[in-house]
Amino acid sequence: MKYTATILLLGVFLMTSLFSNAQEDVKLTEKQQRNAEKEKSKKEKEEKEDAQWLVFQKLAEEQTYVVQFDKIGVHLVSRRLNFLYTNGEDVVIQIETSTYASENGLGGKTISGTISNYKYSPPKKKNKPIFINFDITSKFNQKNYNISISVYSGGTALISFGGGVSQINGTFLPIEDASINMGVDMRN
Repeated sequence: MKYTATILLLGVFLMTSLFSNAQEDVKLTEKQQRNAEKEKSKKEKEEKEDAQWLVFQKLAEEQTYVVQFDKIGVHLVSRRLNFLYTNGEDVVIQIETSTYASENGLGGKTISGTISNYKYSPPKKKNKPIFINFDITSKFNQKNYNISISVYSGGTALISFGGGVSQINGTFLPIEDASINMGVDMRN
């Protein structure tokens, strides 16, 4: 009996000792906790950006996206009225102008057309942009427009129109995330 009590007491002491050492290993200093939280949030941000980047590539490949313009040349513009919208073969470009030159009922110009010669180039490396190039044939104007879009991580897009229009900065988005007011071509 004395022998059993000694072994039992020794076992309880050993377990308590091991448990307290394990707790000391688990406890982190405040600095270590902050560093661990920063590392965790950095990793989550990178995972989110990687997932978003894959979505952007899929949108570009499927020709279903909106680029809301932030700046045309050096001029800041309204994102709701200035955009490029593609959905399959259909494309709409809308640019805000002075109200006296309005052709779309919203104070701007709306060009509706179809896409031809669509070329999508996925990024060759992780930090490289997506390249998109296509021609637009307007439904009401027989003139063709060439569009080049470079999409960078985070959805930043640079657009250039063949024919001397200033470079346009914008945000590349899925159609359902865009907030746009589409005008009507008043020439109908």
